Amino acid sequence: MNCLRLVRLNPLHSTLSRLGTVKFISHHPFKFTESQEKWRQIDQMPDKWDLIYKAPMGTVLNFSSAYLTASSAILSAGAIYYSLFKFDITKLNDPIIIGDDVVIANNMYESLIYVGAYIMFHVALKILLSKFVVRLYKNGDEYTAVYRGNWFNSISKHRFHLDEFKKLNPTLVVSWGEARYALGKRHGILLDNYFKSPEYLNYLITKNKIG
Repeated sequence: MNCLRLVRLNPLHSTLSRLGTVKFISHHPFKFTESQEKWRQIDQMPDKWDLIYKAPMGTVLNFSSAYLTASSAILSAGAIYYSLFKFDITKLNDPIIIGDDVVIANNMYESLIYVGAYIMFHVALKILLSKFVVRLYKNGDEYTAVYRGNWFNSISKHRFHLDEFKKLNPTLVVSWGEARYALGKRHGILLDNYFKSPEYLNYLITKNKIG
């Protein structure tokens, strides 16, 4: 089927499979100390902010977010071009052909179903990936979460207070449901094995001072 071909051809399919089977290995505090300055410069964070969390899939999220943004933009541009210059209402039931003989859909209605499913899949995936916190900084009871942006190597930062942090109820839709937290006005996925030490997550949840 044409729609199955779309799924097989999607380069993100294998990437997500690998992402779902990441094995969590705890970071040693020393690794945070030696890499903290590098990430501070990349994230443009002052020296008073301490790196307390670093997710393991930063590179995967970087490429995935860029791919989703680029593919959605290309698809949108193609749809606009087709509707302006190629669309013919008298050919709604004709096969959609690329080149000389490559049939990608039996008719216009079928192609709309494929495009709609493709867009919905990308939107849902984009929303999920946007929840992953790639780095977390601490300054007293103030925190800054770093998320991946829409383009390659772009980031977005969200600041919140300790009192705004709370654990969310698990969900059956997302396999990382146990790792969902409210970070003030924004939600985030934080994997507990990737904090500088367990005390930092415990402090966020229980509000009991470290040490």
